[in-house]
Amino acid sequence: MIQVENLSKKFGNILAVDNVSFEIKDGSIFGFLGPNGAGKTTTIRMLSTLIKPTSGNVIIDGRELSKNGEYIRSILGILTETPGMYEKISAIENLKFFSGFYGLEEKKRKQNIEKYLKMFDLWDRRDDLVSIYSKGMKQKLAIARTLIHEPKILYLDEPTAALDPESAFMVRNFIENQKNEKTTVFLCTHNLEEASNLSDVVCIIKNRIIKISTLDDLQRSKKGKKIEIVFNQPAVRYAGILRDFTEIIDLEVKEDKINFSMENPEKINPVIIKKLVDSGAEIVYFNEIKASLEEIYLDLIRS
Repeated sequence: MIQVENLSKKFGNILAVDNVSFEIKDGSIFGFLGPNGAGKTTTIRMLSTLIKPTSGNVIIDGRELSKNGEYIRSILGILTETPGMYEKISAIENLKFFSGFYGLEEKKRKQNIEKYLKMFDLWDRRDDLVSIYSKGMKQKLAIARTLIHEPKILYLDEPTAALDPESAFMVRNFIENQKNEKTTVFLCTHNLEEASNLSDVVCIIKNRIIKISTLDDLQRSKKGKKIEIVFNQPAVRYAGILRDFTEIIDLEVKEDKINFSMENPEKINPVIIKKLVDSGAEIVYFNEIKASLEEIYLDLIRS
């Protein structure tokens, strides 16, 4: 659905986005992660035709971005980090106004306005001025505005920012359900748990792309696997045995549990287990703890 080749953007002498390339499959959720100032919002603005790239090529839904701006804008829904709504009119009037840009038939327009206001629990407050909405309600209204024309592609910049836990849960469920609707989602977020749970692929950027991968592949490629052993006896009895293995680092003993890190556990684990069992250890379980996206992200950003 989206093909990006060697995309760059300069603002004067500042290189905001540096030679970025990636592809996003139709109907997938693409997590776009990076620190503040990494070029995430600039990338979204280029892909949504709001600003022109300095160089590079973008193809969206089979059409070149530079030559098909009107069509591409018609299939996009974009939620910016600070969405502006007209506060002196009601929620329903806001959606009537914004939906008018997409050429929807009147019947479909009314159906969609009702559908999305109800989806985000705003229908009963549809005639209230947006100025009296809470920050979370304004965010939900902005998401409804993003969806009003049922776009093929959603650009979501911090979609759960300012939402209470219940509303954030509802929005995350909605994003996940977009796979069933065959909608492609470009998810820009600082919430790494959210990105981990929702994304088919994550892209970590810091002006240039550091890594693009699935979470499973990122976890498999991380150096220094974490291991946890739980015993049926005090774990301190067996700490000395484990310290004899030069491959083990960062060993930590907690009551009936020992945690440590090591390279290539597949080769050493059988030897460790045999030595522990031969020493009388009753092992409840021996488990590899997969690194979280947060750990992987921080390692990559700091490297």
